[in-house]
Amino acid sequence: MRIAFYAWESLHSIPVVGVAAHVTEMAAALQRRGHEVHVFTRLGQGQSTYQWIDGVHYHRCPIELHPDFVTETNNMCNSFVYFMKQTESFQGAAFDVVHGHDWLCAKGIVQLKNNDGRRVLLTLHSTEYGRCGNHHFNGQSDRVRAVEAEGTHRADRVIAVSGALCGEIKAQYHVPDAKLRCVRNGINCARFDGFIDPSICRASYGIGPMDPTVLFVGRLTIQKGPDLLLEAVPGVLAMRPDAKVVFAGDGYMRGALEHRANELGVRHAVRFLGSMSGDGDLINLYKSADVVCVPSRNEPFGIVVLEAWAAGKPVVVTRNGGPVEMVTHNHEGLVAYDNPGSICWALKEIFSNFPHARWMGERGRVKAAYGFSWDVAAAQTEGIYRELPG
Repeated sequence: MRIAFYAWESLHSIPVVGVAAHVTEMAAALQRRGHEVHVFTRLGQGQSTYQWIDGVHYHRCPIELHPDFVTETNNMCNSFVYFMKQTESFQGAAFDVVHGHDWLCAKGIVQLKNNDGRRVLLTLHSTEYGRCGNHHFNGQSDRVRAVEAEGTHRADRVIAVSGALCGEIKAQYHVPDAKLRCVRNGINCARFDGFIDPSICRASYGIGPMDPTVLFVGRLTIQKGPDLLLEAVPGVLAMRPDAKVVFAGDGYMRGALEHRANELGVRHAVRFLGSMSGDGDLINLYKSADVVCVPSRNEPFGIVVLEAWAAGKPVVVTRNGGPVEMVTHNHEGLVAYDNPGSICWALKEIFSNFPHARWMGERGRVKAAYGFSWDVAAAQTEGIYRELPG
């Protein structure tokens, strides 16, 4: 089967968030199943327009930038469609399916469905409602919802990365069960193998070798709940004054969070690292932490949970969305409510029994390795492709 992916990001173009890992790993897993996979994505500075990586064809497409972001994404989709058709013409064969990822690529699959009657799918990794912290806003957000809605309505199948996200898509866009499918993310645990000295990694961020350390990985946005974790810090410090909380990620809330840390008198105990420049640096952070906290108000899947488990770390998650479908409370981590008091309680539980915390991390590694394989996810996705008529 000849498969075309449309993706705003990948690990081999311009990685931004977790969608990059999904696109890259899923494409490689489908290729291992014998399919010819082409990824059409954005061209980054200094990158070539074509590269063959892990058996997958990467087409990095130039796009016309625009001050209006929704217009820019439409320009991107036009570029993907153009270069995909150029590829088909050059190879003398059409793609069997075109698979877009997130609202950013929705206009591309809508164009192909409306103009050419192509077989198209859309995987949503989140919704605009969820990204806005479970709120509806006007302006650009309203326009994004319209694009997202059109994509779900015109796609032959809509894939969500968790059962919770399936429910959210149904509620927001009235997608019928007949076209909605769930395929959870996978994880390549081998990326997290290898020995490091945690004390060296910690020292580079001004953290002592024995300081109890919490790691947050993700965008600093209302959806991801970094403020809930920050508000829990005073309570954690009351129990362990040497505790540290590391925020790895960037976003519009960063300035407000730094200001609030000063107000709470906990600035000495928190580290704001911004976006991590390399995959290796982030993996070392995972392996150096004692616990990974996912305090989201809305979490469509929670790939951070799998990354934490791959590093052998327990997690503290909230009850909102995908993570609660994965985490068995007190087995691979703790499940809390999305408020500072509950998150504080869970972190103190971790710090009061480190042997049990390590045991939970070990169970998480096993669960990630055997329960969340990209090869399983690719087989499920292939099955959905084969459902399509035509």
